[in-house]
Amino acid sequence: MSWPKPSERIAELIRLCVNRLLEDPDELFQSINEASIPPEVAGSGSDPVLLRTYRRVNQATLLQWAEANLREPGCEVPPYSGSEITALTRDLVRRGLDTNALEPYRAGQNITWQKWMEAAFEETDDLDELRELLEISARSIFAYVDATMMVSAERIQQQREEFNQTGAERLEMVVLVLEENPIDLEYAASRLNYGFDGTHLAAVIWSERNDDPEGLEAAAERLKRAAGAGNALTVHATSAALWAWVKPTRELAEIEAELEDGGEFRFALGTPLQGVEGFRQSHADASEVQRLVLRLGTDLEIARYDAMKVVALLTHDERRAARFVDETLGELAGAPMNLKDTVRTYLRNQSNATRTAEALFAHRNTILARIAKADEFLPLPLAESSFEVSAALEILHWQED
Repeated sequence: MSWPKPSERIAELIRLCVNRLLEDPDELFQSINEASIPPEVAGSGSDPVLLRTYRRVNQATLLQWAEANLREPGCEVPPYSGSEITALTRDLVRRGLDTNALEPYRAGQNITWQKWMEAAFEETDDLDELRELLEISARSIFAYVDATMMVSAERIQQQREEFNQTGAERLEMVVLVLEENPIDLEYAASRLNYGFDGTHLAAVIWSERNDDPEGLEAAAERLKRAAGAGNALTVHATSAALWAWVKPTRELAEIEAELEDGGEFRFALGTPLQGVEGFRQSHADASEVQRLVLRLGTDLEIARYDAMKVVALLTHDERRAARFVDETLGELAGAPMNLKDTVRTYLRNQSNATRTAEALFAHRNTILARIAKADEFLPLPLAESSFEVSAALEILHWQED
């Protein structure tokens, strides 16, 4: 069947509607994400790498349709089949979340169609034009979503067939231990080749790129060597993120120094803790730090829970955290970095100028002069707001790192 073409006037209206739809893309994509991403993926304790992949798929899918209709209004758009689809379907299969994986397409389609109709009624109030505009655009949108869903279903089936059963078993077994489900720990330890006794340091290792399992394994090997551990337990949580546990014989500062290489892989380190409860808690700490790093948008290559736990607690509500920083620091928030670092170090040293000078390799009088300057910027004197200023500077420090 031939694909009908719109009249020149309707083609013009379609282009106008596309441009109107993309006037505020951030708001549009936020609406689509809120409607289409499942709660188990979007929740506060979810995997941020998987969440990011979902968002990328939503954005890429919509933009492909919009760009095609700017070039050729009302056209039949080929299904979206980019690398993000492969990454998402692989991750969903690995996490056992693929059963309802296609439902988000319909939710995203509904939001897009609602926004599209609003744009159409803004562009014309002629009933004949509206009828043709909505008929042609509906045909294009719905056919595109149907075709994309079909491609995704094929990818899911392919991923199910290709997914190594041993990898699935390892991930399932680790999740059972983490969630405190009934499982024989000795049996799990033998299957995983990793005991739950001793001290555990958990890490979440990830990359901004998708699909580099060998690179993730190499990064986990680096962690094992840096920690002085005999072996490591690793499971691929997604195509771009790996969970790892080691039994460290070195201090965290030594491990961090060994891991730094400026490469593409990033490490969120938990707290070294004892026994199976330590195995669980250290992973929870590492996962919390990873979510914090991605939430703050920092470029940190290595992030440690012990250094960031206060900020993690303070920034769960991003809007309130940003307001707290602005209200507490006032003009100091936009002051030079060395001034903010001086105040932060001064407060961390119990407002002792001598120890601060030693820590920053500066003269004591220089430190006192900077503290006096900071007082001029603060809404309240530092002596009256030291606790609040310290907390606000911690947030700002990790955001700007």
